[in-house]
Formats: sequence, C-alpha cells, structure tokens
Amino acid sequence: MKYHTFENFTALTEALSQQWLDVIQTTPDGSSFALAGGSTPAPVYQRLDQLLSNIDAHNPIKLVATDERWVPDQDTQSNEGLFRRCLSGSAADKRWQLVSLKNASSTPEVATEAINVRLNEQLPQAFSAVLLGMGADGHIASLFPGAPTQHDDLACLAAVHPQTRQSRMSLSLPRLLNTKRIWLVITGAEKRQVLEQAIENNLPVASLLREAGCTIDVFWCP
Repeated sequence: MKYHTFENFTALTEALSQQWLDVIQTTPDGSSFALAGGSTPAPVYQRLDQLLSNIDAHNPIKLVATDERWVPDQDTQSNEGLFRRCLSGSAADKRWQLVSLKNASSTPEVATEAINVRLNEQLPQAFSAVLLGMGADGHIASLFPGAPTQHDDLACLAAVHPQTRQSRMSLSLPRLLNTKRIWLVITGAEKRQVLEQAIENNLPVASLLREAGCTIDVFWCP
C-alpha cells in the first residue's frame, strides 16, 4: 500500500480527480474504470465531470460499478444512478459509456450469467483503474465478511447485505484485481485502523491487499 494523506476531502478529491483525468488523457485507445458507489466518492465524480467538460480530448471511456443494488436507477440507493447524476455533464456530451450490472431479471442470482457475458464482451481487458471504498467491517464492493468473493470463474456474483438482506450484484474479486491501478478511498481514523489490521483479522479487503498485482494507492483524510 502507498498512502496519500490529505488535510480534508476537498484536497483528496482534487488530487484523485486530476490523477484520474491524467489516466484518461494518456490512454488514447480508451480507458475503463470500476467505480465504488455511495456518498463518499460522489465529490470525486462531480469534480471529474467538471474536468472532462474543460478538455477537448474524446478518448473513449467505459465505466462500471464495483457493485450495484438490485433497484431501479431512479432509486437513491442505485450506484449507477449516482454516476449518471454526478457525471451528468460529461454524460450529455457522451464522454463515457456505462456498462450496467443490472438487467430485467427478477434477482441478481438469475442475472449472473448474462451479466458475466456482458462484462466479458464489453470490458474484456484489464481496468485502467478500480476505485474502491471500504466499509467499517472491511468489505469492498459487495464482498462481505464470511461471504464468497467469486462464483465459479464468472466476473460477477450475486450478494446479500448481511444486515439489510438487500440483494446486490458485485464484481468478483478476481475481476476487481484485473486492473492496472487500485485507488482505495477511506476517511477517518477508524477505517484507517481497520485497513491496517485487515490482514490479521482476515477481512475481505485483506484478500485485495494480498493478491493485488499493482500498488494499492490509499487516498485518506481524517
């Protein structure tokens, strides 16, 4: 791991969004990114949206959620809906394409094989970067403590939140690891301690730390 420490989330947002833009601009053949949902990274997405609107380059960009709740895009809990709202300006300019983790199936379990085919067809190469958050229990994407991190050799798997029992689709750990860069965004002393003790506590994020084939850049602020 390599820590990048910032005084506040505004400074973190600016640094990460600029690094993200650099990757886009230096990948003329196209870049792809797996993105965490939730409120924490939303300012990063909004800042990237501003930066994209100020450049002339139209290098192809593909986005996919690291995980998605099995709800409509209009639902406030939808990560894909979050991306569309936060990146609305660049979406209007067709600067990026979203590869959805959902379809019309009734449950993620029913949809898994079809979504796997979609991922393999539309995102066959390693990600340019994966942007992850981490829960206080050490989960990443929707890979929770005590639950599977992959299903057969598929790029995705159905998951259930251990407390709310909400159904989700998640990228598998091997698919998350198939990337050139990993950006892990956490805030606060509690999560930093969880991360630093993850290996000895055998948390899901520990598998990421052990198996990553690239440096994990941790963007942290108090």
